[in-house]
Amino acid sequence: MAHKVFVSYHHYNDQNRADYLRRYYGQNNTIIDRSLPEALDSQDNDYILSVIRTRHLRDSTVTIVLIGSETYNRKWVDWEIYSSLRPYGDRKRNGLLAIYLPTATYVPSRLADNIRTGYAVTMKWENISWQLDSKIKEAFNNRDKYYLVENSRPRRVRNS
Repeated sequence: MAHKVFVSYHHYNDQNRADYLRRYYGQNNTIIDRSLPEALDSQDNDYILSVIRTRHLRDSTVTIVLIGSETYNRKWVDWEIYSSLRPYGDRKRNGLLAIYLPTATYVPSRLADNIRTGYAVTMKWENISWQLDSKIKEAFNNRDKYYLVENSRPRRVRNS
């Protein structure tokens, strides 16, 4: 069964990997993509966060974070993880799946907190062909483990 996923990543550096994930795994019914096809063209942070929350995260169940060389520096990646971990209305929090790209360096702090607690699931990009489906299911099932969620950090104010 395909899961509705939101993909969070550094748009400039990792767009090709995100496009591959959407194209290949969306067509084979592993994922139903609910993420932004490209960065929103606005300087209004409240507007952008509202669009992400109401149009993209609202009906997703798992957030996939593609970890590349600059992902840890991106405020929007942090904000998307933050929003993914917050239930609101009748929406449950998302499961988290971290995928280490070959270019990965540091892990975003909020994501690292949830890897440490066991809430977030991890895998390497090189294993995507045989692990993606099972790792998405594992992240989906972790949604019931709310006691493992660590989301107390203040949101990043800017990119580093």
